[in-house]
Amino acid sequence: MQRVDLRNLSCPEPVLRTKKLFDDPNVEAAEVLVDDEVSVRNLERLSKYLKASVSSKKTDKGFQVTLKRTLDPKVILSASEESPVKDGNHGAKSTTVVFLSKDTFGEGDEEFSRTLLNLFLQTLFETGQRPQAILMANSGVKLMAKSSAVLRVLQDFQKEGVEVAACGLCVDYYGLKEDIPVPQITNMFAICEYLTSAEKVLSP
Repeated sequence: MQRVDLRNLSCPEPVLRTKKLFDDPNVEAAEVLVDDEVSVRNLERLSKYLKASVSSKKTDKGFQVTLKRTLDPKVILSASEESPVKDGNHGAKSTTVVFLSKDTFGEGDEEFSRTLLNLFLQTLFETGQRPQAILMANSGVKLMAKSSAVLRVLQDFQKEGVEVAACGLCVDYYGLKEDIPVPQITNMFAICEYLTSAEKVLSP
């Protein structure tokens, strides 16, 4: 059992270092110390990519996450069912991902550009299109703030099974950690996985 202390590292370092650890095929299990629930959720996402079982517990030093490499599909399925946010990108045959790297639709008058983005999301939803995921980074994470005009349509997509998630580092930067539920905070590793495996990426 490998034991690593990844506290006090900014996102996505805990994920990247844990993945690097499991790049060694001789590593069967690892016990990882991280600071908060967001890091725990990120390692849970990584466990699906690694085909590893995962468990976690809170300690007086933070959170202890244990990952064990396994090929048992029942364990992998169980981990997936426990997660409120679907993973879903690995092995998908046909995928479309919406990537919002800003809180506007294109460039131009800011207020008008925000209205256009709202219109885009509303139209996408009304046409019945259901992308695999709607991912937000940089100022795009502001769309998930409690005061956001598009929060409702994002929630509608989520109710329809679409993963709606924001970059954790960006959430911290814009001071929105209190606004966005932990299960909807992701990391750059997971975002890269979605974008590189998607057949189509929409980024208005």
